[in-house]
Amino acid sequence: MTSIAYRAADLANVTERKFVVDSWVASYRDAFTAGIVQVEDWYQFMIPTVEKILAKPDVRTVVAYVEGVTDHIADLVGFITADAADSPPLVYYVFTKEHYRRAGRGRIWGAAGVGRGLFEAAGVDPTRPFNYVCSTPMCRTLQRKIPLARWQPLLGRFSKSERRSRR
Repeated sequence: MTSIAYRAADLANVTERKFVVDSWVASYRDAFTAGIVQVEDWYQFMIPTVEKILAKPDVRTVVAYVEGVTDHIADLVGFITADAADSPPLVYYVFTKEHYRRAGRGRIWGAAGVGRGLFEAAGVDPTRPFNYVCSTPMCRTLQRKIPLARWQPLLGRFSKSERRSRR
């Protein structure tokens, strides 16, 4: 049986950073909530934007990976980027490769699903209040699993000090 584990992302590793940035940018491109950025400009605009978010001091990225797989691309199955120290926590983005969605609880492995594991590893309780920046169709599908979450895209645009002064 496959086993999924979680660890802090090694964003200094080019391959791992590329997985996070490219997965985020590609999967968010067709979201209705992604703004008015023109599709021909999407990648040149969004890649640096995601890079800036990853560089924020309190923002952490956790990756999910298949234990025992040594190929540093194939082992990665998802990630979460969040500021768990904010109150309430601020989740920027959560991504799971399609094949691994709905695979937990005995379908492929016995533990919780990748998304739930990512939240736990990042220190964010999905059953408690938290804010999130990027909304996708999958986010709305899973809304019943995150009942106290609030979509707050403006929180992702400002530094923590500016967010606090705007509240």
